[in-house]
Amino acid sequence: MKIAHSTKSLQGFTLVETTTALAISAIVFAAAITASVGLQKSFNAIDNFFATHMQQIRIIDYLNRDVKRGLIVTTSTDLQSVSITLPNYIIQAGDPEALANPSLIGTPRTPSVTYSRTGNQVTYGSNTTSVVYSISGQSILRTENGVVTMIASSTDQLVPQTTNVELANTEYTNTSVTFLPIFTTGNAVAERSGTSVCATSYLRNKRRG
Repeated sequence: MKIAHSTKSLQGFTLVETTTALAISAIVFAAAITASVGLQKSFNAIDNFFATHMQQIRIIDYLNRDVKRGLIVTTSTDLQSVSITLPNYIIQAGDPEALANPSLIGTPRTPSVTYSRTGNQVTYGSNTTSVVYSISGQSILRTENGVVTMIASSTDQLVPQTTNVELANTEYTNTSVTFLPIFTTGNAVAERSGTSVCATSYLRNKRRG
């Protein structure tokens, strides 16, 4: 019995075929990396945008709370600050009620209500608290009796001229806070259209004075 031998020689890829395959693989790999980087930048931009939007909502919540509790609300001419006069809702040390009964310190103060044709006048006493909202660089600060609290600090640029808190009358204020989102691409800053959050707050107490 004769053993059959194949006369066909083993064949491999030529140099041209190998080079072509490597070139195609490099192009596909580069495209995948580019798409991955672009997708990551997009995710980061969306995350920063929504983080800024949440700061807008927080600012509106702070303003609404203080305006609703306020007696007087005024805005500076350049729209860079808002001043709110609040009654002292809590009895503090040194108040007449606290001097008469120290156990009342830290408890809510009972207001007096005066009825008139123009509406009810709610009075919590002569002592008041001053709250000021102001813009400092890219942050919004809340100052209450000298104590400063930063309520918004973002890498995005705050547009101060569109921050508008206006006393329309003695009963409500219209508020609009706008941020100008900033994205970075190719080490260059690219601004996008500003997004605004608006709110209307009614003063629960009639303005005095």
